[in-house]
Amino acid sequence: MIRMQNSKLRFVLAGLALSCVITNPARGQGQPQSEQSPMTDASGKGGVAIFEDFAKYPPESRPLNSWNWDLLHPWLTESSSMSLVPVQTLRQLESLQDTSLAEEEISQRVSMPSSLPRYQFDLNKTIVAGIQDELVAQLTVTPQDDSNTPLRIHVTKVELIGDDYFGSPGLGSVPFSCETAKPVCTFQWRAPSTVKKYWGSLELDVTLTVEGMADEFVARASFYSSPMVAGSFTGNFRERVNNGSLMIDADVSVQKRMACFVSANLYSVDKDIPVQFAQRRLIMDPSMKSISFMFFGKIFRDRGDEGAFRLQDLKAQCENLSYPPEWFMDSLAHQEELQTFHTNHQTTMEPARVYFEYNTYSYVTRRYASNDFSDQEWKSPEKTRKLEALKKIAAELDDPALELRKRQ
Repeated sequence: MIRMQNSKLRFVLAGLALSCVITNPARGQGQPQSEQSPMTDASGKGGVAIFEDFAKYPPESRPLNSWNWDLLHPWLTESSSMSLVPVQTLRQLESLQDTSLAEEEISQRVSMPSSLPRYQFDLNKTIVAGIQDELVAQLTVTPQDDSNTPLRIHVTKVELIGDDYFGSPGLGSVPFSCETAKPVCTFQWRAPSTVKKYWGSLELDVTLTVEGMADEFVARASFYSSPMVAGSFTGNFRERVNNGSLMIDADVSVQKRMACFVSANLYSVDKDIPVQFAQRRLIMDPSMKSISFMFFGKIFRDRGDEGAFRLQDLKAQCENLSYPPEWFMDSLAHQEELQTFHTNHQTTMEPARVYFEYNTYSYVTRRYASNDFSDQEWKSPEKTRKLEALKKIAAELDDPALELRKRQ
């Protein structure tokens, strides 16, 4: 059985295998360069203006655009095309796993053959939450030279490997099916139970052969599994306008008191475009029956958004802590308690994150006119303090006496 036990070697292997990334338009959270506001004023006043423009809206409610790929696909990330890894290369890496060689040295000692076929996994999601949730991973193998000659592949072994944190246990095989006319195979997996070995960053290892080539190859895909969930959304929603902003209450069922990050997206129903992203950082408790998402009024006004809106992409990620969640929410205020706790308690083998059960719920609001919402900018004591501090720094930077001292 070929298995990488060391995360350092997995990193090296990824560097060897990833010879190129398929060219795609930018899909990150950054705005396309052609649409960015010019950032030509590097003075102190320019910095103040940038902050004032950003802080028109609260951190919990931000504009959502079509290029915010990660936010628009909270359960899914894009995959890259990589070279198949020969089994012989894996064996060579395993022989170095107990050495003290640095990653760069290992990379220099291990070489990948040229002109290897490439593979790509298309996953339906990269986070599997709950024992009812299912991972579907489609593997496609293509020639290195992008020729039109189709490849024929044969899968010889499929194994799921557990998280390094739990000792990389073997979790058995994964059901799959392959197309007869194409080098495409589909793998499906659900966590059979909430046992800890099914938690964390899991790895799907597929060993295969390519007709006409003597070597065996390995293709790998990683995803995060959270078989025990921290709670669930129920699918019940209510809406209201409060202080000029749209509030949508989502009913929840919470299993345990935990510090969580909860998020949702809002779309325009009429235009079918993203409008706003809402995220809350809070302590979830079994006594809670709902959580409120705020979609800030001025964002509607500035963008001219009106009509009906659709709430979707609900997600909750919770921290699986062995100490009170209040300490995590304000680590500076509880710095002494945290230090004492870590000194006196041994680290337990627990997953770091637990998710709410995966859901596909959505909710459509009634129709709103743009002026149903407030045009007032966000205000808070924290924003005021930061703005005053920036203005003070800007004034000092623009002081002619500072330029004189610099010349001296």
